[in-house]
Amino acid sequence: MIRRRTLTAAVIAAGLALASGLPAQEKMTLQQFIDEAVRNSASVQIAGEAVAGAGFKVREAKSQSLPQVSVASTYTRISLVNEFTIPGMGQFKFGTENNLGFRAAASEQIFTWGRIKSSVEMTKVGVSMAENGVALTKQMLAYQVVPMFYGVLFTQEAVKVVDQTLARLRQKVAILEERYRAGLASDFDISLLKVQASGLEAQRLDFLNNVRKVFMAYNRIAGRPLDSVFVLDGDINVEAVRTVEELQSEVKALVQEAAANRLEARQVDDQRRLAQSQISLARSGDKPNLSASFLFEARNGFIPNADRVKGFWSALLNVSYPIFDGRRSKAQVAQSEVALRTADEQAADLERGFALEINQTLADLNALEQKIEIEKGKIAHAERALQIADERHQNGLISTTDLVDAQDSLDSARLNYLQLRYNYVLGRFNLLRAVGRKIHS
Repeated sequence: MIRRRTLTAAVIAAGLALASGLPAQEKMTLQQFIDEAVRNSASVQIAGEAVAGAGFKVREAKSQSLPQVSVASTYTRISLVNEFTIPGMGQFKFGTENNLGFRAAASEQIFTWGRIKSSVEMTKVGVSMAENGVALTKQMLAYQVVPMFYGVLFTQEAVKVVDQTLARLRQKVAILEERYRAGLASDFDISLLKVQASGLEAQRLDFLNNVRKVFMAYNRIAGRPLDSVFVLDGDINVEAVRTVEELQSEVKALVQEAAANRLEARQVDDQRRLAQSQISLARSGDKPNLSASFLFEARNGFIPNADRVKGFWSALLNVSYPIFDGRRSKAQVAQSEVALRTADEQAADLERGFALEINQTLADLNALEQKIEIEKGKIAHAERALQIADERHQNGLISTTDLVDAQDSLDSARLNYLQLRYNYVLGRFNLLRAVGRKIHS
C-alpha cells in the first residue's frame, strides 16, 4: 500500500490554510488566488480600522494648539437671604432667592516649548505603525495562501498517482481472476490485490476530502460562500529564472533588500521615531509654559440691586515654570533614550536575522535541488524494477506480494518526487518572503 507519510505535510498545509468562496468552477491563477484573499480578508479590514483610529489620534493631538471655548449656565434657588431695613431709606437684601448665571470662557496655549509638536509627531508615528500593520497583515496573508494553492495542486497530482496505480491493480485483478478460473492462480493473490485497491480507494477519498476542506478554508478567508468551488490554474514547476548558485552569490544584496523592504524593519524604524519624539516631549517637561484665557460672565446677586443681571469680563495671561519636579523629566528622558538604543539594537539584530534566514533558505533550496535529481533516478529504477517484476509475475517466478512491493516502491518514489517539487516551490516563495518581496497586487 502506498505510504501516506510522504503526503502528510502537503496535505495538512493544504487542508488547514484555505478560506473564502468562489463561483462554481471558477478558474483562478495564483495571483488571482492571492489577491482575492487579501482583498476580502476580515483581518485586513480590521487592521485598516486601526489606521482610521490612529488618524483621529493625530487630530486629537493637534487640537491642543487650538483655542478651547466653553459655555455654562446656572440657576440656584436660595430659601434664606439676609436683608436689613434702613429707616427712611427702605429695605435692602444681601442677595436674591433666584440666582442666575451665564459664563463663556476661551483659552489657548501660546507657547509650550514644543510639547504639542512632540505629541503630534508621536501620533503621526502611530499612523505609520498602523499602516505598516495593514501592510504586514496583507503580506502575511498573501504568503499564507500560497501553500494552500500549491497544496491543492499537490493533492490533485497525488490523486492522479493513486488513480494510475488503481488502474494497474484492477487490470491485474482481472487477469488473475481469469487465471484462477483456469486453475493457474490462487484466490489469496486476488484477495491481496483487492485489499491493496481498497486501501488506495480509501486514500483517494481522504485526498479529495482534504481538497474540499482546503476550498472551505480559503472561502472563509476570502469572504465567499463555504461551498464555492473553483479550478486552480497552475502547476508545481521547479524551474527557476535564476539558479540557487546564482542567488547565493547575491546574498549580500538580498540581505540589503530585506533590510530595506521587510516590514519588520519598518516597524523598528517607527519605534525609533517614536522614541525620539518621546525624548523631545520629556525634555520639555520642566520648561516654561505660556497660556492666555478670556472669561465673560453674566449673573445677578450684586448689591444694591441683587435681582438685576449684570455682565463683566476678565482676561488672564498665565506663565508657569516648574522649578523642581523631583527629577521626573530627567527620568523620562533617560527612559526614552533607553527605548531609542533598544530600537537601534533591534535593527542590527534584525539584519543579522535576515542574513541567517536567507542563507538557511538558500541551503534548503540547494539540498532540494539535489534531492530532486536523486529522486528522478529512483523513479527510473523503480519503473524498470516494476516492469521486470510484472514480467516475472506473469511467468510465475515471483509472488503477488513481490509484485505489490515493486508497485509500492514506484508509487513511493513518484510521491517523494512530487513532495520535493512541492517543497521546492514553497522554498522559492520563502526566499521571496525573506527578502520582503510583495506578491499581492
